[in-house]
Amino acid sequence: MALDTRRKRILELDYMRGFALLGIMLTNIITIFHLPIPINHEQANYLKFLDFFIESKFFTIFSFLFGMGFYIFIRNSKAKELNSTIVFIRRLVILAGFGIVHQLLQPGEALLLYSIMGLLLIPSYYLNKYINLSVGLILLGLCLYIGNKTLLPIPYFILGLTAGQFNIFDNVKNKVLVVLMSVSGLLSLASWIMLSKFYVFPNYKFIDGALSKEVINNFIQDKAIYEHLIIITSPFIALFYVSLLLLSVRVQILRRILCPLQLYGRMALTNYIGQTLLIYLAILLIGNGRIDYIDTLWICITVYIFQLIFSAWWLKYFEYGPLEYIWRLGTYWKLFSIIKK
Repeated sequence: MALDTRRKRILELDYMRGFALLGIMLTNIITIFHLPIPINHEQANYLKFLDFFIESKFFTIFSFLFGMGFYIFIRNSKAKELNSTIVFIRRLVILAGFGIVHQLLQPGEALLLYSIMGLLLIPSYYLNKYINLSVGLILLGLCLYIGNKTLLPIPYFILGLTAGQFNIFDNVKNKVLVVLMSVSGLLSLASWIMLSKFYVFPNYKFIDGALSKEVINNFIQDKAIYEHLIIITSPFIALFYVSLLLLSVRVQILRRILCPLQLYGRMALTNYIGQTLLIYLAILLIGNGRIDYIDTLWICITVYIFQLIFSAWWLKYFEYGPLEYIWRLGTYWKLFSIIKK
């Protein structure tokens, strides 16, 4: 495949990373602010929006991209005749270091978990692509069945790696994307209808009437089912988002409009940790106790605007984002020029 065509496909991955980062922040900010469960309908409706369209969907995309990025990294390392396994382990160690520091600000963040689970990708790289596809789908089915969000990155990592082995992003045609978007769109519509049918208010205080022990127990059971459905339906909705985005960036005018998203994705590590730092800055400026769920949306939009502008400005003069550059130095153990030539 021509180098310029392959580069276009790599740029598409940057668009996807940037897109995933936008959604991830909308849910992470609520965890950082430790907001109480809402007891009014306006706040509850915003949480409902997050459940239907955001929760777990962008986490799915980001995990898949991690596996895909691993494949590209190993492929490029082998092309440079490097010891790809050692280099990748160093890469994971540096990522774990970022994750440990980030954990101090955001307990439960993804980087440390990704660095540990990423070790499983090393043996998977040497397996037949059909074996990886089978293992990834089976593990995904098991994780969705038991509703375990902690283990879900593993099948998405493997499926992302498998996508690389099949050269999906090198070979996928627009017609295929249209079919994927149509099918996943219908599945997403069915998912949203199902979630609407099984929707449960975030707090039992929304229930009218006497609150007996039985009523509260039923509420807890119904809420567990609803949260499980959010996890089960997320892959279909994520696939719809991705196929729609990829089709959009293949239209010239839309690609130009969405260009800041690609630059945002190129600095994914810097922007991911930067989101947390800017959220804490908002806490210092506004005060934690004065923030509600709707306010978090406006904070996110403000952070988006700042980071999109900053990413575009930074990459105008430098080859890598600040943290990406440190990550690269630690990975290869050699100096690189960060200044754009």
